[in-house]
Amino acid sequence: MAFLELFSDTEKDMLVSLPYRAGLWVSLADQSGGEKASLKERAALEDIITRKASGMFESAFVHEVMAEAFARKDQWDLWAQNTQTVPDDSRKAVALISEKLTEKDVDAYRYNIMTIGVEIAKTFREFDAGASIIARLYGLFNLYVEAIVRIIKRDPSIQTESALNISYEEDQALSCLSDALHGTKASS
Repeated sequence: MAFLELFSDTEKDMLVSLPYRAGLWVSLADQSGGEKASLKERAALEDIITRKASGMFESAFVHEVMAEAFARKDQWDLWAQNTQTVPDDSRKAVALISEKLTEKDVDAYRYNIMTIGVEIAKTFREFDAGASIIARLYGLFNLYVEAIVRIIKRDPSIQTESALNISYEEDQALSCLSDALHGTKASS
């Protein structure tokens, strides 16, 4: 079944572009890494979309979305001009999917968008030893929490160092994105 056929062209455009735009939106949340970080995060976003286009998902709908997002690579520059609406579009996307598909598809779409955002946030270490004391404490706190999770889960795939790659601004963007995907307003 072609799940995207259930949606209008406008709705389909939003659903298909959102994985790319959400990843870029998280990337743009922290510009402290400059051009180097921006280029690395864009390359990572391309790799993520490419990998996910042929990946396996719990939802055939999400697989179709990712394959279509990859197929529309020629539109990525256009999509990059429209990142400011990502939180609102995330709310709309979840509502649309909820109306026409199963809760499993909704959850898989949410998870996919958040996974992309987190992968992008971890791509480049914007953590700076010269940063404010609050930013440094935040980074160290994340490092501590991730280390505890690693110990509790006994999961060698969790990389404690990756906590430092997610800046405060990126964490705020991820929180806002999560709130939007769950239909709640961001707290700030």
